[in-house]
Amino acid sequence: MALQQHQSNPVRIANEVGMLRSGMKGPIVLVEGTTDTRLFRRLFIPSPRSRVIHCKGKSNLLAAIKLVASRGITGVLGICDADFDRVSGVTSRKGVFPVDHHDTEVMILQSPAFTHFYVELYERDAEKREIERTRRRLLGHASAIGKLRLWSEQNGGQVGFKGLMAGEYLRKDGTFDLQACIVALTADRDLDSSALLSIAQASNGLLEPEISCGHDLTSLLDSDAALRRRSATHGRNVIEKMLRLSFDFQSFSTTQIYVDLRSWEKDEQLKLLPDV
Repeated sequence: MALQQHQSNPVRIANEVGMLRSGMKGPIVLVEGTTDTRLFRRLFIPSPRSRVIHCKGKSNLLAAIKLVASRGITGVLGICDADFDRVSGVTSRKGVFPVDHHDTEVMILQSPAFTHFYVELYERDAEKREIERTRRRLLGHASAIGKLRLWSEQNGGQVGFKGLMAGEYLRKDGTFDLQACIVALTADRDLDSSALLSIAQASNGLLEPEISCGHDLTSLLDSDAALRRRSATHGRNVIEKMLRLSFDFQSFSTTQIYVDLRSWEKDEQLKLLPDV
């Protein structure tokens, strides 16, 4: 599966799709970023039977899919993070498949791959109960930040999340210093930190894997494992690479997006996924 990259806008992406379609019959998959390309090209049938185009962002992907459909080009689909679309009631566009849960990282962390990842990261054999307890605890921390991210998105981006490393606020006992995190997020901003703390702590009925951001979770995992190992952190980027490498086809086959892509294959009469 060839890696196609863009300096580009949706029109150029749609033009490339058209050129590819003129020379091939197989699936053409649009993805958000380079890491998505590296992940999914391991899971799909290889080039030249399918191709992946990296769109440099969800907005480019969605606009390009719309253009491609308007030109009558078939056999094209998009894969993107759900972000807050499901919790906000945003309807998916035809031909676009959001990954399970909030994003790719959370999807992997909720899959069977997490067990293998955990053993490598924490450098210890562990019972299922311990692994699940850690996952629930860190999801709880990440979902508190996720509530703030959702509130900010719904209120004009008032909170500054750029550069946030959630793991920096993890205490040695495994608890999370939410107050300190909020103070850092609202520095130099005219926001009521007490009100934001109430938002983050509120029980709003949203599922934690849907509202938790993968970057927050991987930062928390990095710090939590370092505390348990009594060693230095690896860095969030390394943790996310480890996650992707742990996600094999067997784990992928347990996801909802796998089921959706199998249905797409049947509808389009095209082969995208290898036989199990």
